[in-house]
Amino acid sequence: MRIMVTTLALIGSFAGFAFAQNGGSQSGPPVLAKQIDTPRGGTSALLVTSDAIRLGQPLDDRYTQNGENMSPALGWSRGPAGTQSFVILAEDGSVNQREPISHWVVYDLPSTMTRITTNQPATAKLDSGGMQGLNVRKAVGFIGPKPPAGQTHTYHFEVFALNTHLNLDPDKTDRDAVVSAMKGHVLASGDFVTNYTGK
Repeated sequence: MRIMVTTLALIGSFAGFAFAQNGGSQSGPPVLAKQIDTPRGGTSALLVTSDAIRLGQPLDDRYTQNGENMSPALGWSRGPAGTQSFVILAEDGSVNQREPISHWVVYDLPSTMTRITTNQPATAKLDSGGMQGLNVRKAVGFIGPKPPAGQTHTYHFEVFALNTHLNLDPDKTDRDAVVSAMKGHVLASGDFVTNYTGK
């Protein structure tokens, strides 16, 4: 009986840890990658990684407004058959409002890409292909986190494989425009989670 109780306790602890790692403990808006239904024949998971952010570790200052405010490098697994483009959304889901704070919007990345390098320029068109939209400040490109002092926020770097190109007007393309345009076109998605504490 004691062995059974101990085993159940360990299983419960592991489940709670996994739930927290996936952002389940946050009180803000749900993560977009977990909300989107995939078309028939699509998969549900892309593996998203970063050699700039250690898994389970806080975001380095250099990728925030307290540092160099540069975008981190991201990598992802190949999209499923039918992938035409990729979208990247970086969001703070820890805020108590309807929608997450949008830190980065990238869309129409070529289907052959499986990574984006660090410190992307604040230009609508990327040299490697693809486009950058408007962040929460209504400026093109990446804007790093800067939560209030002492508050720890959770940040999601989400990658979506689409069966189309969005071909949106870069002057008007923000998170809402991209989310609306890619509905019904997502073949797979993945989410890299990190956090940062305000200073």
